[in-house]
Amino acid sequence: MDAQSLAALISEVLTLVGLVVGAALFAAGLFVRGIKGRWLQTDGVIASSASGTVIRWFDTHGEVHERPADTHETHRLPPGEDVPLWFNARTPSRCRTHTPESEGKALRLTGLVLLIVGAASGVLGIVLMFL
Repeated sequence: MDAQSLAALISEVLTLVGLVVGAALFAAGLFVRGIKGRWLQTDGVIASSASGTVIRWFDTHGEVHERPADTHETHRLPPGEDVPLWFNARTPSRCRTHTPESEGKALRLTGLVLLIVGAASGVLGIVLMFL
């Protein structure tokens, strides 16, 4: 087997693996991001209530939501203090006081890299056929 045949074989394998696995990983990353939803940033305020210290914030429709201020970032803040928070666009009653991780970003990035490798290997395989 000469070098050109070996390069064509490797190119074909990389094309199949890159495109199939890359597409699957990219789709899984999109699926994870779709399920988790988008997080929107807003400012919350620490308030006192009958149940203890809470965080209150407005969603995009102007409705007020609250949850207990029991997170690491809000544990020692006095009432009236502002705190940045992120709430879920689908369920605005859920919030985080820390920056949300990019849900599914690693899957999407890995899938994209494999898709690029698969496409480049496909082009290389076509070029090798005509040499």
